[in-house]
Amino acid sequence: MVKFRIILHNVFILLTVLLIGSCKDSQHVKDLSSIDIAMTTTHFEQALFACRSVTDIAQLEEKYPDFYDIYTNDIVAANVQGPESTSQDVAVELYKYISHPDMDSLYTITQAKYANFEPYMNDLEMASKYIKYYFPADHIDQVTTFISTFQYGAVYNQANHSFGVGLDMYLGKNFEVYGMLNPQNFPMYRVKKFESYRIVPNCIQTYADYKVPKYTSSKFIEEALAEGKKLYLLDLLMPEYHDSLKINYHAGQIEYCEAQEKNMWTYLIEEEVLFSSDKNEYQRNYFNEGPFTAPFGNDSPPRTGAWIGWQIVRKYMNTNPEVTIDDLLKDEDHQAIFQKSGYRP
Repeated sequence: MVKFRIILHNVFILLTVLLIGSCKDSQHVKDLSSIDIAMTTTHFEQALFACRSVTDIAQLEEKYPDFYDIYTNDIVAANVQGPESTSQDVAVELYKYISHPDMDSLYTITQAKYANFEPYMNDLEMASKYIKYYFPADHIDQVTTFISTFQYGAVYNQANHSFGVGLDMYLGKNFEVYGMLNPQNFPMYRVKKFESYRIVPNCIQTYADYKVPKYTSSKFIEEALAEGKKLYLLDLLMPEYHDSLKINYHAGQIEYCEAQEKNMWTYLIEEEVLFSSDKNEYQRNYFNEGPFTAPFGNDSPPRTGAWIGWQIVRKYMNTNPEVTIDDLLKDEDHQAIFQKSGYRP
């Protein structure tokens, strides 16, 4: 099966949001004029919902074999796959799936908003140029749009180096159907992020999740550095984006971290969290998604452990300019990175 990575998320408004506060990352803006990438879009959902028979579905599989596999085996598997389904069984179930009135309505709504996907292509193309600048072997030049039935907002297809966008995850926080879904899986703090301006950042985050080697931490500081590497990579690939879009924060949450950085650090030291080996505790409190970081109170943002790790990696890379991004990603001695960073807010 094809391997891929997933994350669960008008042009002038988009650009305004992306550029606010971008000056702090201006050091990472590069001249990309020599990098030639022309992004193309495949609207898989349009081809899928144009099918009028099981035979049409079979032909769709022939036309898009790679993505059809990902779509039926992973994205909508729960809707079309059984324990011993044949390819014919899957085609039948997929036709039933798109024939349901609710699915037809969802398709109509997504097309009203995203039939023209061009407003997002320039930003995805720019991000892809940054990816090629730092990682020449990774040439991403394709985006596939789809409907996931509220499963996945962004996909990175490792096999053919392409992005996928689940359009139904970007219909706006006021889209009434979100309020009808299981609130345990769709709490309001998460639904507020289902906005179109997060399409591009979410795609790049899926690439960063793939590119940063998996690391199993045994201490808080190690987990913080592992997450900090991902966020620093986003500094390089999204240099003109606001930090809040890199870490998936709401408005004002980055500002909280900046204002409380010293206090948060002091707390982590005094409460002996920094080198804690209680993974369940530090993961739940400081790294998991949620409405806030419990030890810091209801006004705090979530994932403050990742934010702290980000600042440590930034300090380390600024202090050690000879270290390349490849060097950073390969270095698993996270405690040594912390020591060499000299980070002390």
